[in-house]
Amino acid sequence: MKIVYLTNGNLEVHFRKNKMKLIMEQWRGFLQEGRYEAATTELTRKVIPHVKYIIDEVIPSDNVQNSRKDLILVIGKKYEIGKGLPKELEKEMYMAQFTFHIDKKLAEETGDKFMIGGMHMSDPSDRRDDYIKINSYFDIGFNEQDLNEYLGELKSVTIHEIPHGGQTTDVLDTAHPPKEPLQPPGRWDYNKIDGIRGYYASDSETDTYTKEVYKRAKYHKVPYTEALDMRIKQFFDMFKRRRDKMNAEDERETPGEYRVKYTEEELNNFFYNELRDKYIAFAKTKYPEAVGI
Repeated sequence: MKIVYLTNGNLEVHFRKNKMKLIMEQWRGFLQEGRYEAATTELTRKVIPHVKYIIDEVIPSDNVQNSRKDLILVIGKKYEIGKGLPKELEKEMYMAQFTFHIDKKLAEETGDKFMIGGMHMSDPSDRRDDYIKINSYFDIGFNEQDLNEYLGELKSVTIHEIPHGGQTTDVLDTAHPPKEPLQPPGRWDYNKIDGIRGYYASDSETDTYTKEVYKRAKYHKVPYTEALDMRIKQFFDMFKRRRDKMNAEDERETPGEYRVKYTEEELNNFFYNELRDKYIAFAKTKYPEAVGI
């Protein structure tokens, strides 16, 4: 072991430098944790009155209750540069769009009263055309008592999609399979575990999912790992339902031949071990002050 002896003066300088370094690291962590929080709050506050209207007027209406369609589109909301888009986002995208659907079989098929999904759309040739789209699906049993849980999910999904607008094209491309020059990006094959890994473990999605989970943890006031486990379970359940449904269809139509090529054990190992470890390791570097990491 090497011992370094310092005079009192040098010791004080050394202490001050270390203290300043720690302060700067904490400040950078604070900036990372708080980025896009205000924009997310501003957007979701604008959306909630529209959702309340859907609860009070749309869901109880005869057009919905007596509709033969299982999926009913409700007029959405969009916020563009100069027309409601938060100032913080004007360099990241030109529009945030929110769509709403009534899915009369949602609770029956998933056990949930609502589901929210999001996407970030980008044109590599002109990133000024980037926009995000947040899709909400409501069961006819969705009501005002579900609003608090819905708001937490809405904020989490929104703050997941927003940072994609600030990612470089190279980082965004990691969420897609390698592509041929001048060809549009393709999609991963979710019938294979490598396809699921390619998307969820990409640099682009690792960044935004850890941000999303951090928001969930803060909203629900739970440790980061608890919020992460909630999200991992959603991933696993979604792909397990998909696998079970497709296998049942294949068993009827082509017995013994299945489109889905992974086992439930492989799915479990990827989400609960490999991906969970990767997200925690990334979160430790980006959100070191998060509780429970």
